[in-house]
Amino acid sequence: MSNTPTDDINWDDMAGGSFVKFVTPGDEVYGTITAVRPGTDFNGNPCPYLDLATEDGERTVSCGQANLKAQVVALKPRVGDIIRITFTHEEKAEKGMRKMFTVEHESSALGTPMEPTDAEPGF
Repeated sequence: MSNTPTDDINWDDMAGGSFVKFVTPGDEVYGTITAVRPGTDFNGNPCPYLDLATEDGERTVSCGQANLKAQVVALKPRVGDIIRITFTHEEKAEKGMRKMFTVEHESSALGTPMEPTDAEPGF
């Protein structure tokens, strides 16, 4: 058993709300962004985590799915912005199926109305 120090771990970052699961096309989450933080996808690659204040309480979205990650990275959302993420459908991919999303984003800094994006991932 190793004696790894835990003094450098910010436990508050890990106590966020429940993670949003996109299972069925039409599943969505809508809310105000309360935090944008670095996370990892299922393969250990970096991806954004968005903490949202929703009608159902605090929720966390892991933006590890390629299509979702590409859109969120392109939008560069900030704390205070409003976002709606909808799982629209699945498409055949090289290694199985890929989830596709529509992201609507309203920037609190610019007062821009929510605009849907469905950009293809650039990687």
